[in-house]
Amino acid sequence: MVIKTHILKNTFKDSVYLMRLSGTVREFEGVIEAEVIVGTDHNKKFLRSGGLWTDEIESEAGANDLIIAVKAEDEDKADQAIQGTLDEMSKAVDRENLLGDFIPRTFETALQNLSGANLALLSIPGRYVRREADQVLDAGLHLMIFSDNVSLEDEVALKKKALEKDLLVMGPDCGTAIINGIPLAFANEVREGKIGIVAAAGTGLQEVSSLIHNFGEGISQGIGTGGRDIKADVGGITMLQGLKALLADKNTEVVVIISKPPDSEVTEKVLEAAAKSKKPVVVNFLGGDLEQVREAGCEPAGTLKEAAQKAVNLSRGKDADSADSALKADSELVKKEKARFRDSQKYLRALYSGGTLAYELLVLLEGKVDSVYTNLGYKEVEKLADVYKSQDHTVIDFGEDEFTQGRLHPMIDPSLRNSRIVEEAKDPETAVIMLDLVLGYNAHHDPAGSALEAIKEARETAEKDGRQLSFVTTVCGTDEDVQNRGEQVAKLEEEGVLVFSSNAEAAVFTAELLSQ
Repeated sequence: MVIKTHILKNTFKDSVYLMRLSGTVREFEGVIEAEVIVGTDHNKKFLRSGGLWTDEIESEAGANDLIIAVKAEDEDKADQAIQGTLDEMSKAVDRENLLGDFIPRTFETALQNLSGANLALLSIPGRYVRREADQVLDAGLHLMIFSDNVSLEDEVALKKKALEKDLLVMGPDCGTAIINGIPLAFANEVREGKIGIVAAAGTGLQEVSSLIHNFGEGISQGIGTGGRDIKADVGGITMLQGLKALLADKNTEVVVIISKPPDSEVTEKVLEAAAKSKKPVVVNFLGGDLEQVREAGCEPAGTLKEAAQKAVNLSRGKDADSADSALKADSELVKKEKARFRDSQKYLRALYSGGTLAYELLVLLEGKVDSVYTNLGYKEVEKLADVYKSQDHTVIDFGEDEFTQGRLHPMIDPSLRNSRIVEEAKDPETAVIMLDLVLGYNAHHDPAGSALEAIKEARETAEKDGRQLSFVTTVCGTDEDVQNRGEQVAKLEEEGVLVFSSNAEAAVFTAELLSQ
């Protein structure tokens, strides 16, 4: 076995293209593992931990360079794979030059060819966002910023500018929106209806909108704000704008607000605005003060599932609390799974692609299990010293900036999480591996199939050591999504994976399983 690398200086390629290219290289004869990746510090750490490290990377690869790293059966196979990668890149350039369709290279030319547009979506490296966003706002368009790694200073400046122009800036790091029935970024395929959502939580918006669809109702608008919008530094600018828009929208009859608990002054502003509404408002500040919400005249929801249930009932003219929101674990299933563990197996390894779903899990684990570590900020929960190494009960959001700099979001490319599934199975103390599979536009075409490859390998690893693992999952999406939720669930259940209809139910089951 040999590891060889090749560095392309000052070379930028789109991350989607690099993901596909890496997959192509792994199929070359004699290749064991391969990555084609930008040379950021985080990506270098990933290559080192994944056994694709060379002295050449250490000494020559910079943040603006492209790294081709190949592990192969022998040196000839490695050389052939690297040359094959370079050939594939050359072919891509040739194909691009031969394309007959016009592809605008700048915002100005795009606007000239689509003069009626009123919203633009940016998905570019964060350091370039301010320049492009200013152009969009100056042209009078609303803006959705999918990009992460945008400075707080730039976010505040852009949102204040938009507010003055009566425009909306969704983001930065806004992963989901549904505007006038059009799903944007990671949104799911849901029916149109009379429930409007404003969310500082991408997968929170996905979970609630999908559950509302699965409960038989639909969405009028789904407005994302970006996670930092609810911080005091930003002041909830977009959340307040979104709430105002939904309250004025004739097609919206029920409003849902979703976020982690905002900073106190933002909470007061949002609840004050919601309290003036003639429409019912359901508020889910995950892990927040339910009584404070109730005192503001809104309907508090402790989980994303409860928020969806209450919104559906209110939209049908029913009392919000008529929803069966009680979350109870199946005691017989808990006993059955518990009996499969050896005494050494006592820890949860939750490997999430959705940050809001991971945060909700932390909320529901609170008081049920001890010694939890995470890469998210949650109350007194300890931060992981090394995100590549689990400690005790571990909850990881693979969508955090530390994992996505120079890499695709895990909903698009689950390979990093899949590798971690296999790695966690080697730990004799691992009992439960928990996953969220998020469907929708731009997500992986078959997340269940991709995860199952890793799950099968993980099971084999554990079984060789005389252990069995429990795999607990939730599938966020609808049967209308291109991946088809029903088909995804069937694949998982056929392989003995435990699938729950909501993230909250999966979390409650897991907490019960590990607390006994």
